[in-house]
Amino acid sequence: KGFGGGYRNVTSSHYTASTENYILGIATPFTGGTSPVRVTIPNPSLYSAGAVLVIKDEASARGGSSIVITRSAGAGVATYTFDGDSLYTLTGTMPAISLYSNGSNWFVF
Repeated sequence: KGFGGGYRNVTSSHYTASTENYILGIATPFTGGTSPVRVTIPNPSLYSAGAVLVIKDEASARGGSSIVITRSAGAGVATYTFDGDSLYTLTGTMPAISLYSNGSNWFVF
């Protein structure tokens, strides 16, 4: 049996990750236009240092849209980043990103 991390099949145009998530499979189909799918990643302080989150586009035909990874709104927003940026955009055919937390920021690996 393989590793059994918390998989979440995302079928909406906006999803907020939780500490129970390990893999987010973005299955939201392309419906025309260029509106991105938005995935909000909570403050890394809610996760333990070393937490890993994988985001994978599972829709084979996203067209001109993208997947935008953003910070949560509210207190402390400006205090954490994704490799130093406030958001991260996935484009292309079925991209993926792996993130880890040091408890203060998210890093791409």
